[in-house]
Amino acid sequence: MKFYRPIAALTMFTKLPLWRWFRNIPVEAYRHAVTWWPFVGLIVCGFSAAVYFLLTMVLPPLPAAIITIVIELLISGAYHEDGLADFFDGFGGGSTRDQILAIMKDSHIGTYGVIALMMYFMTEIGTVSALPPKVGAILFLCAGPWSRFCAGLVTSFLPYARANTGAKNSATYVKPSVADRIFSGLCGILPSVIVLILIPSLWESFIYALGLSAAVAINLMFYLSKNIKGVKGDCGGAVCLI
Repeated sequence: MKFYRPIAALTMFTKLPLWRWFRNIPVEAYRHAVTWWPFVGLIVCGFSAAVYFLLTMVLPPLPAAIITIVIELLISGAYHEDGLADFFDGFGGGSTRDQILAIMKDSHIGTYGVIALMMYFMTEIGTVSALPPKVGAILFLCAGPWSRFCAGLVTSFLPYARANTGAKNSATYVKPSVADRIFSGLCGILPSVIVLILIPSLWESFIYALGLSAAVAINLMFYLSKNIKGVKGDCGGAVCLI
């Protein structure tokens, strides 16, 4: 059963056609997907980092960043970006818990979602392309797994929020064990540790970035707990990107 957990996570969080080779993944394996979320980030964002670094050898940073992000979206299926749009539509347009959940359940995108996606992509592309190519590649490599670990903690600590009218699905995640959290954390921070061993001069920037992003995730967890008394899949994607 444990063999299928990383396969289930890759199937859930990417568009990789693993179903061609693994057609009978047990449903139970998907319940552990959050634990393996940073592992998925290692694979997807590690590939993105390599693509970006190679592209900067033949292209300026700006188009290289845009092409890399497009490739990453094709691999990931833009699931996190969809969650970000739904998150901002829900909390921007709803004033009560039921309204927020109902708007997030709606598959249509609204003004708040469009603005959020525009701001997110402009910030990501602008930040990566403004940095030296090597540092931009490091940003892809390290930010992806760590952000998924932070979002996974939020998802695992909060209950699933259900609207009174019912949710999109009844899927629930298994509460990670201590060993699962340690493994998830190692996957999330491993690229950063490797980079700091190779480039010790970056430690101050890394401590600031890792700590600040974790603090933002914790604040979002309390915000979700207060306003919708739980978390939805869209919220996990939004926390990851924010």
